[in-house]
Amino acid sequence: MKNISKEFKVGLLVVVAGAMLYLGFNFLKGRDFFSRDNTFYTFYDDIDGLTVSNQVIINGYAVGRVDKIELLPEQGNKLLVTLKIKKDISVREGSQSMLADGGLLGGKQINLTLGKGKELESGDTLKGGVELGLTDLIAEKADPLAKNIDSTALVLKNMLVQYEAMSGTVGEILENTKMTTASINGILADNRQQLRNITANLAALTASLKDTEAQFKPIIAKLDNFANSLNELEVGEISKKSNELLAELNKTTQAINNADGSLGKLIHSDSLYQQLNYTVSDLDRLLIDLREHPQRYVHLSVFGRKNKDDKKDNDENGK
Repeated sequence: MKNISKEFKVGLLVVVAGAMLYLGFNFLKGRDFFSRDNTFYTFYDDIDGLTVSNQVIINGYAVGRVDKIELLPEQGNKLLVTLKIKKDISVREGSQSMLADGGLLGGKQINLTLGKGKELESGDTLKGGVELGLTDLIAEKADPLAKNIDSTALVLKNMLVQYEAMSGTVGEILENTKMTTASINGILADNRQQLRNITANLAALTASLKDTEAQFKPIIAKLDNFANSLNELEVGEISKKSNELLAELNKTTQAINNADGSLGKLIHSDSLYQQLNYTVSDLDRLLIDLREHPQRYVHLSVFGRKNKDDKKDNDENGK
């Protein structure tokens, strides 16, 4: 060891210091040379400031880092991002790497959303996406608000223009209202005594109406009693007459049912019916004979002479 030169010692120290500096710098960037990671790839159209060594996050916990970013001119300038994720993290089909804001102070990170398919192997490609950051959300909400503010300002401007146009008319209306109020006050002042007299007369009239109402109340009560008496009398008389009428109808019905009197005999005896039937039959035969031999009942003479046929008929009837 004594034979080792100072130059060798200095060179060895420089190499060790350089190695330590390199390892420390990469460790600060998120690289761990003593652990093995899985490599996954994802594509973005715009990384919006994402840099190498930015973290890969699952539910707020760092599980990896951005290892490399490459521009692909042959694919429309898309960006290929290489991710190093801890080997103990099970990345499955359906997982997504979402580009998101790293916080209020700026910076970007990759939010890893795990899928539920079969487990992916190192070197597979993940589906990329972009999450709206706080700034984007504020801008999205502020845009409609700004439009509403512009519309409100325009409406207020139109209202002010209309108010300026109407200011002269409003002034005239106010002046006319002031003059009208003064005129009304003058009329009230001139007729104040008359208004007092009218008020006094109304008060006296009200008192008189109250006295009159008190006098009319006994009269109205007596009229009500009289009307009630009339109603009771009419109802009693009608009830009495109705009972008498029902009694008479009952007697008549009983007489008819017992065959007393002419009407009862007419209903319960068929002799009258038979006599009427015989009379109708005789009358029917008489009418038929009258229609067939009218000369037997009606004698017509021309110049005081009788028809020979009529004479013959009379002779036959004489026989």
